Order: sequence, then C-alpha cells, then structure tokens
Amino acid sequence: PPGIPGLGVSGAHYLAKLGVAAVGADTYGLEVLPSENPQDAFPVHRVLLAKYGVYILENMTTHKLVDAGIDEFMFTLGVPRLQGAVQAIINPLAIY
Repeated sequence: PPGIPGLGVSGAHYLAKLGVAAVGADTYGLEVLPSENPQDAFPVHRVLLAKYGVYILENMTTHKLVDAGIDEFMFTLGVPRLQGAVQAIINPLAIY
C-alpha cells in the first residue's frame, strides 16, 4: 500500500533506548510503508521485537482519548495465555 504513515527505523531505536516496553499505533503495521529501504521489509519490527524485545501494538483505537483531550492515563493490557503464539487479540485499557 502506498504512503502508509508510521514509525521509521531511527525512531524505533530511539524509543527502544528510552526503555519502553511497548509501542503502539492506530495503523495496521506500525511502521512507515513503504519502508525507508524498499529492499528491507518491516525493519522496524525486527528492531523493536528481535533486537530490543519491545512489544508492538497495532490497530489501536485512540481517537476517543484524543477527542476528549486526554493525554495522561494509566495503560494496562490484558493478554490471552497462549503458548507459542506470535500474535493475539489484546484488550488494552486507558484508565484516567
């Protein structure tokens, strides 16, 4: 898909070095598409997941928080207990 906004490789390194546990976005892939190097598919995923162990949250619904002007909240995440899974539907909550 042409022109999908998202996180670039330098941004992924920056966030990971801050020590974040997870990075989320309201897009389906988190990272910018096409990638900065078209020969390198999903480099942000490799940087965050493989190099730093940072979880990636995709397709997050954030517009209600934005519309309400909420920019500080406690984030909690419920995940299913699935052994060997590489992806799952999650239940993130913003408590404010």
